[in-house]
Amino acid sequence: MLKNYIKFTFRTLWKNKGYAAINILGLSIGLTSFLVILLYLNYELSYDRWDPELEKVFKVSIRDADDDISPNTQAPLAALLRDNASQIESATKISTDVTFEIPLSVEDKVISQSGTISADSLFFQVFPYKIIDGDPLTPLHKPNAMVISAAIATKLFGQENPIGKTIKVFNSFEREVTAVMEPPQGPTHLNIQMVYRSPYETDNYHWGNWSYYTYVKTKSLISGEEVESAIDRIYYTDRLMKDKNMTYEAFHKSGGQEGLFVDAVHDIHNFPKYGNSNIAHISILLVLAILLLFAGAVNFSNLSIASSLKRAKEVGVKKVLGSSQARLFWQFMGEIAIQCLISLGIAILLLHIALPYFNREFQISLRLFDAQFSWDIVTQVILCLIVVTLLSGLYPAVFLSRYNTTKVLKGDYSSGKKGGTLRNGLIVIQFAVAAFFIIGIVIVDRQLHYMQRFDKGFSGEQVLRIQALMMKTREDNFEQVKNSLLSIPGVQTVAKTTKVPGDQFSDTSTMNFKYRGELHRLGSVKVSKDYFETLDIKLIDGRLFTDSYNDQHTRSAIINETAAMKLGLQHAGGTYITYPNCDSIPMEVVGIVKDFNVLGLEQQIQPAVFTIGNDACIFQSGGAILVKLEGGDIGKQVTAIEQLWKSVEPGFGIRFSFLDENFQQLFSSHIRLQRIVAFFGFTAIAIAVMGLFALTAFLIGRRTKEISIRKILGANAADLGLLLGKDFMRLITVAVVVTIPLGWWAADVWLQSFAYRISLSGWLFAVAAGSVLIVAACTICINILRVSRTNIAENLRAE
Repeated sequence: MLKNYIKFTFRTLWKNKGYAAINILGLSIGLTSFLVILLYLNYELSYDRWDPELEKVFKVSIRDADDDISPNTQAPLAALLRDNASQIESATKISTDVTFEIPLSVEDKVISQSGTISADSLFFQVFPYKIIDGDPLTPLHKPNAMVISAAIATKLFGQENPIGKTIKVFNSFEREVTAVMEPPQGPTHLNIQMVYRSPYETDNYHWGNWSYYTYVKTKSLISGEEVESAIDRIYYTDRLMKDKNMTYEAFHKSGGQEGLFVDAVHDIHNFPKYGNSNIAHISILLVLAILLLFAGAVNFSNLSIASSLKRAKEVGVKKVLGSSQARLFWQFMGEIAIQCLISLGIAILLLHIALPYFNREFQISLRLFDAQFSWDIVTQVILCLIVVTLLSGLYPAVFLSRYNTTKVLKGDYSSGKKGGTLRNGLIVIQFAVAAFFIIGIVIVDRQLHYMQRFDKGFSGEQVLRIQALMMKTREDNFEQVKNSLLSIPGVQTVAKTTKVPGDQFSDTSTMNFKYRGELHRLGSVKVSKDYFETLDIKLIDGRLFTDSYNDQHTRSAIINETAAMKLGLQHAGGTYITYPNCDSIPMEVVGIVKDFNVLGLEQQIQPAVFTIGNDACIFQSGGAILVKLEGGDIGKQVTAIEQLWKSVEPGFGIRFSFLDENFQQLFSSHIRLQRIVAFFGFTAIAIAVMGLFALTAFLIGRRTKEISIRKILGANAADLGLLLGKDFMRLITVAVVVTIPLGWWAADVWLQSFAYRISLSGWLFAVAAGSVLIVAACTICINILRVSRTNIAENLRAE
């Protein structure tokens, strides 16, 4: 019986090749898009779940009295929590910049490697990295120990056993390889390739050093709230109680929020308590993929209902021969399920074509059947297929199986008002989804256009960013390096800064500067004299830095407009600020510069204090060297800089990029979203147009005799277009009108994530609405013109 049903299904599909192809293709496209996003969602939600022990690991961060958040913590914090919290099994501190590439050398072989951190001896007691060679129990016990990944071992030692060998770091100190670790079998927020003990670990061990991330591991599975409560109390008692002069309970009853909080490690990437998260973009993509899949299912259902009249007599005959309504229902559901299976097969083929593009755009590696979560994906795909089958076929199967036998056999195939009402409702839904996508395309495109043309407040054109790997290059030898670079023809100015505009991972921490006895949270940026000239940043009041002693030794400061507004300063000169706990070294505010955007348009411009040197209690280094080039032969100038750099940092290749290109990279996630929304939008329109074309062709085809008679009576193409198309256009207009307020709300919610954004206006939505109506009108007109040009005599003879 099943075999006969399958044969009958394929025979039916072959008889209705056109409608079946549109049905299956539309659903396949929707399934493909949904499966891509489903894979991406699984990938994102698998962050830091590569080992069950990670359920016990938490990252510790600090909230200060001004409610500012700092992921950076003090050097002794890990030991304080480990020694005093009964819930804590172990704790570790690590250096913060995993993305920074450092030079590693073995004899004459030199590589630059990211994913390198310094940590204390307890790192592997917190993070469950698998040791595949060397000391598995105490790999970081020795003060000069280093653990490397298998990839680094191959790069530096080839097929030799690396255990016991030494690697020179920063060309200044050597570490002994004590173990080789296996990379995690899944994505992680810490892409660590090498862990070593810092030679400055003892010297930097004090509460004034905020250069570390702190992680703790609990003895058992407990909630983050319990961990947070325990360690926050310890921190308050040890570090804050003396200043606050009240108990822990009294402090929090008074409304104080200062203290520690934790993020479960597996929540850091997608659900951090503070900071940026990628889950917003993933959620948008998932919603769009679901809408696209829904559009395909609606298209399937609508065409099935419309074409059901062709099978009305078949249903009547089968009922006369004894088939029950239930049996007919399951027959039609089986047919629809087979079509959905065919669609899934085509979708999987399309998926293999689409995944390389998606992986390239999002810089990840997605596979349909990954070893880690293949069964999860299979289960999700099966559930998705069941839902799609029910969504696509439930009503058509009920509709077909309930035909009245007597009416059908008498030649009455009318479906009644209910069938027409549902069909019209599905048309409205389908074009509402298409209109929603078009609104999304317009809004995302306008916001991205606005971002790319927004006045950043500085010029990064022809400014080269050079990553100086050695601190000596940035500090003691900077003037020498600067003069060497200026000797190259085409180099205009050279500067340095600890916060480079356009850097993806920029330091956003602030500190309490004192002004007129009050504390103000401001960012601190170390620069050199020519920084503002190099970036063409405008001076509003006062002066820029000079070679004077005060300027060069942290006795003078320049602030931006936002900082001036926060401090209440109208003019520069004659006013002084000081670094935290450094009242003995006041700095005169000698200049105010125009605000310039460093972090992209998602965040407000930060109030900032710019100083030269590290002579005022706070030491800051890092960042990069900036080189302003003239026009002309840029390639020749860059080549000369590359040659010079071989003598500046011998043995290390130069790492450079152009500042304007780096700043554009801050928009990369939005550019990807724009491309995905555009792809989904045009796909949704294509599905809607295919469905509308097939539906109008079918329904207009049923009115061939009527059209022929009207043409005999004098109706022209315009009359026929108005007659046949007005009902469809009325439905599509309703869809657009219903979608506009929903699209407005969704656009406003998305735009709230930007500090600098476009304002929503009616013309944006008018463009989207007009686009949908024009496309629909053109689709309907094609069928109307085709029918209006047919031979009247042949049509009437056929009738």
